[in-house]
Amino acid sequence: MFSFLLVAVLAQGPVAPPAPSASPAPPVLPAPDAGVADAVVPPLPVASLPPATHELFRRIQGRVAQVRIIERRSGTKSSIGSAFFVSAKGHALTNYHVVSDLVLHPEDYTAELDRGDATVPVRLLAVDVVSDLAVIQVDTPVSDYFKLEEHEPPQGTRLFAMGNPRDLGTTIVEGTYNGLVRDALYERVHFTGAINPGMSGGPTLSGEGGVVGVNVATMGNQVGFLVPVARARTLLDWALEQEGPPDSAALMTSVQEQLLANQQRITDRLMATDLPKQALGGYRVPGRWSPFLKCWGDTPHDPETPYTVTSYQCSSEEDIFLSSSHRTGVVAYLHQHVESQKLGAMRFSALYSTLFSQDPDAVEATREDVTNFRCKSEFVDVNGLTVRAALCLRAYRRFPGLYDLVLRAATLNAATHGVDTSLTLGGFSAENARKLARRYLEGLSWTK
Repeated sequence: MFSFLLVAVLAQGPVAPPAPSASPAPPVLPAPDAGVADAVVPPLPVASLPPATHELFRRIQGRVAQVRIIERRSGTKSSIGSAFFVSAKGHALTNYHVVSDLVLHPEDYTAELDRGDATVPVRLLAVDVVSDLAVIQVDTPVSDYFKLEEHEPPQGTRLFAMGNPRDLGTTIVEGTYNGLVRDALYERVHFTGAINPGMSGGPTLSGEGGVVGVNVATMGNQVGFLVPVARARTLLDWALEQEGPPDSAALMTSVQEQLLANQQRITDRLMATDLPKQALGGYRVPGRWSPFLKCWGDTPHDPETPYTVTSYQCSSEEDIFLSSSHRTGVVAYLHQHVESQKLGAMRFSALYSTLFSQDPDAVEATREDVTNFRCKSEFVDVNGLTVRAALCLRAYRRFPGLYDLVLRAATLNAATHGVDTSLTLGGFSAENARKLARRYLEGLSWTK
């Protein structure tokens, strides 16, 4: 699948103050009281003056280049993106998802930078798969590059995102800095502006031209997201300390270690938190386990249906991009309370069994990415409640020690009502996945 992710970047220097002139003094405010000196209206601070768009465009020349991912067999590009220079030694930042093929399939893909006047090879130095960042480098030094800001700007700051949507040419999108996304599993900056497809990997800049974030995603309708500049600076500092580019095996090991550290962070966070209980019918089920989970509930109303299903679901609503076919770093669960006053015990049992046999939504992956699920089913006692449970695991083929888990469980204490629940974990160690599944099951109880 072709990916169009082209990004351009800009910088803006301070606006020079107006030259002295013989024009009259600025207007004065009326004196509120007799004997009080006239108050002179101060000039607008230079930093708050809007930058000229043409000046921003002029300053980007030489600081941005198109990333081309080249498929070796055909000798042509399979996808494009952008990178912006951040050091005199030719280091540049981009998104991990722009260069992921170089990590996962180095034998099939290479990369080059189109700088406008020349096309040069590029090497991959470092990745942060959790933050979706990468550092690349060209052999020749560069004289013009961007500065990464030391601090996040104040809320409400006017910003400028740069990119080339659909490879249509450089665009500049004005927007607003809205701070870090609250209760997010993975740190993101909320940017009110149109980050369109193709702008991934480009910088978002302050009016002074410093990079305050890296474009990474959009939900449409002026809701965009940036990787915080602190994450970019950390990865760049690490890359600058390395003696040379890593080989393919070292890059894969780096991704594996980052994923293992991430799942440990999530596990520790959840296990250190008391699992809240949510009332659902005559039962108590796991509620919102952590602030990073978003929870929703609903009961469809259909008078023709002889039963009701009330659902309650929670999800991290965020994931980690490994490849175009594989996502990871997910926590999600769904409870369904099923009840009928019209169906007899036999018909309800058939309905309940059908519900339990349905496959829950699994984390996106292909056979190239993961093995088949291996499952174990048994009847267990949970707080005096008989539950039928099935626990399934599948292994990651490229990253040993990582698994996806799906837990299905259904209460069996009543003839015409019950709770069916499922837990999905993406990218956890087998030990941590089982540990979280046990804690999750402990959240089930019957209140009647």
